[in-house]
Amino acid sequence: MKPYLLAGALAALVATTPAAQAAVFNVGSDNFFLTSGDPFSPSITAVFFNGFETTTEFDDTFQFTIPQNGVGSGSISTSFSSNLNMLVIDELWINDVLYNVPSTGSGQSVTVGNIPIFDGVLNSIRVVGRTFGSGSYSGTATFSVSPIPEPASWALMIGGFALVGSAMRRRAVKVSFS
Repeated sequence: MKPYLLAGALAALVATTPAAQAAVFNVGSDNFFLTSGDPFSPSITAVFFNGFETTTEFDDTFQFTIPQNGVGSGSISTSFSSNLNMLVIDELWINDVLYNVPSTGSGQSVTVGNIPIFDGVLNSIRVVGRTFGSGSYSGTATFSVSPIPEPASWALMIGGFALVGSAMRRRAVKVSFS
């Protein structure tokens, strides 16, 4: 193929390839909302999702803060029946940690857990991928109040252990043999 024809073909391909769609969704949007609990509940469940009608690349970020410490877990999945209409997740980031989303012949799915969630800190779930034809993904996220004690509680526990240890050392049992 002549160089100018190759350059023209590449230019035409780039011109017809849509730019990556980037979106940010906060809790309470149509694509990211709570299904149970509220920010002060000991357990909170949310869903997040997006769908596309045409071949495109996408970069979606879901952001939230929770006014308590805890741990998060969740899952995300896609499904498709043919290569003509499918969505592929290339990257899944949760609080700046990259997770692998394995593929099968009919979609992708992953479940993650034990993600630390801190009081008032902005958390994010970022889904980067592409569609061929149309496609969608959906996910759930669950947040639970952490049983991990606060620093002041740690200090009280350590002090308590020290007092118990000290009392046990001082307590001497005298045994007499008569």
